[in-house]
Amino acid sequence: MATDDIFEIVSESDLEFSKRGRKSMVSPNLVSAIAKLKKGQGLKLTGMAVDLKSPKAKTDKARVSAQIRQASRQAGKKVAIRWSLNGVPQVVLVGE
Repeated sequence: MATDDIFEIVSESDLEFSKRGRKSMVSPNLVSAIAKLKKGQGLKLTGMAVDLKSPKAKTDKARVSAQIRQASRQAGKKVAIRWSLNGVPQVVLVGE
């Protein structure tokens, strides 16, 4: 195999890049709820509960946590995510 077939030198402006990962789908209702959150209040996200006995519980918690973090960024709030014993994510404000 000739090395000419392996690469091609081009101008940097001719390079094409794909975006990393997939586009996050964050609920506008979650963003709104986090934006309205005040110091001393918490948000129980019962609709985002994770089955902690599931073999993929760790992955599900990571996915839900990522959605919550993205929503908090869009809302302009810093939050902490705390999980209940039955798998319900709970959100509290930090640093305000």
